Amino acid sequence: MAFQRYVGLTVTTKDGDSVKIDELRIDFDIEKSDTPENNRAVIRVYNLTKETSAQITEPDGHIMLRAGYKDEATGTIFIGDIAYGTREYVGNDYITTIIAYDARTAVMGGQVSLSYEPGTDALTVAQALLDAIGLPYKGTDLIPGESYAHGYCYIGMASDGLWELLARFSLVCMVQDEMLYIAEPGKATESTELKLEEGGDLLSLPQSVGDKTGTDDINAESPNRWAFGAKLNPELVPGASVSVESSTFNGEVVLRTARSSGSNMDGDFRIDIEAEAA
Repeated sequence: MAFQRYVGLTVTTKDGDSVKIDELRIDFDIEKSDTPENNRAVIRVYNLTKETSAQITEPDGHIMLRAGYKDEATGTIFIGDIAYGTREYVGNDYITTIIAYDARTAVMGGQVSLSYEPGTDALTVAQALLDAIGLPYKGTDLIPGESYAHGYCYIGMASDGLWELLARFSLVCMVQDEMLYIAEPGKATESTELKLEEGGDLLSLPQSVGDKTGTDDINAESPNRWAFGAKLNPELVPGASVSVESSTFNGEVVLRTARSSGSNMDGDFRIDIEAEAA
């Protein structure tokens, strides 16, 4: 049985100081997707001192959020960089709100000025862009060995340059928990052994949500997309493949979006998912 909800927040400031909070009320709402947009977390901590609140809301600090049940397991559900924060008095509580983004500093930094001679292959260029971003990565084996016949020049953010290069080969890119993944659209980046079952880890039955939004092709097939709720699990991130067994859908799916929410004081931890049949 899942009892003793746990949420722990660790903040490392720009100056290297570490603040750990796990005995106050903490609420979280985390949105993750398989797009190049940075995953976003909204974290609320109740009744911190004014000094600690100021310390953990300073921009460019780094956060790690863990959650789960003490009698089962806890895991890291978000890693990222602080964009900004606030402190408000609401009702009888001082609420500190932190807005953070996965790998914000790396993705928004990494300015480059690159120039390569004709015949340079795409992987060489991609490697330079990845090095400038500075995140660990997977999937470079998907980049073809094609060359730039007229050379390659680029000045700007390394992340923008990488997205453009990958689009040339109909590849996509996403960042999950400070790991950069290069992938084919709709394909899994990680294969898990998770099985979500009705009456078990599924909190709501899969419902079809496939439509043609985003395409002008009237002959295009609607994506085989499903929405459902599940118990909190750090492995349930966009790009991961999982098995689903229920009365409305059975089979493998690849997660496209995942929204995690919960509080260590009340309610259940859950993830609301949209996924596409593999």
